[in-house]
Amino acid sequence: MALLAGLAMGVSGQASASVYAGSSLDISNLTIGFVNASSGALITNLNPQFTFNVEDSATLNSNTQAFAAGCSSLVGNCGTSPGPVLTVNAANAPGSTVVRANSNYSLMGQYTGTFANSNVEITTAQLVNGIPSHARQVAEAEVLGKGQAQASANIQSNTTWTFTFDITETANMALSFIANPEMKADVSLVPPYTAGIAQTNITTNFTLNRLSGGAGASPFVSWSPNGVNGDAICVNVLGCAEVDSESLNETLGVGPLSSTLTHSLGTPGSAFSLNIAGLKAGRYALTLAGTTSVNVTQVPEPGTLLLIGGALAALGVGGARRRAGAMAA
Repeated sequence: MALLAGLAMGVSGQASASVYAGSSLDISNLTIGFVNASSGALITNLNPQFTFNVEDSATLNSNTQAFAAGCSSLVGNCGTSPGPVLTVNAANAPGSTVVRANSNYSLMGQYTGTFANSNVEITTAQLVNGIPSHARQVAEAEVLGKGQAQASANIQSNTTWTFTFDITETANMALSFIANPEMKADVSLVPPYTAGIAQTNITTNFTLNRLSGGAGASPFVSWSPNGVNGDAICVNVLGCAEVDSESLNETLGVGPLSSTLTHSLGTPGSAFSLNIAGLKAGRYALTLAGTTSVNVTQVPEPGTLLLIGGALAALGVGGARRRAGAMAA
């Protein structure tokens, strides 16, 4: 009876207990422009080069699927409109009960199934076809019952959404975009499950540095939008002005008890901008690195495992006594 009760509790828990985490990031209308610091005239002779890299992966109970791709102006292998500049297949961990289709960047939501998946693409790029840049990425995982899952989608590598360009005169740079982050981490426990961990992350960073040429100390700028204006790192430039409408660098973690946290879930995108004054002549590199990732784990209540183990042991002892009685008779 104890064994049957323990198994029934386990089945019931797997049908209703959930540990879930999801994160998505959409960056659109990203434009970059340069003007002469003295005259205000638009600078167009930048001699730009660029490299893009994307990757996604998903793991469920140690079973993984992953994809990666890259393109560059040197090879000339980036896509053009109407197709994405760079994309990979959606990663769906083997054993998932829910499958993410390619080009699906929405959060599927909680109580969907046991799964881990992710997807990422650079949809358009200003340097490729003159259209403002657009990138989308999502990572999502859920465990209904016992198990562990991770998923991640990255626009990152040693050279990440990077382009290099030349400035022959002191210039001002303007960067702007719309971003929509969506995040949720939730642990909802039902006996026999009394412990779960859910974590979701988004990171976004822009860096600008001079590679060569020019006179004087090298300018350097690093910007990680976090919803607070005025904290961009700006070195050896005349000034920086930023608009951080909300945080694009967040980590949400909940558990081991039932709890939930969200960030910007169900809200529209917000405007961001960075203006840099007084960039000295030289060759520069501008890099965007973005990551969305999730990690969820759920474990059964230790007491339930002991109950099942004790029931099995009791059945074993009972069987041994019956065999001993039969031999004596």
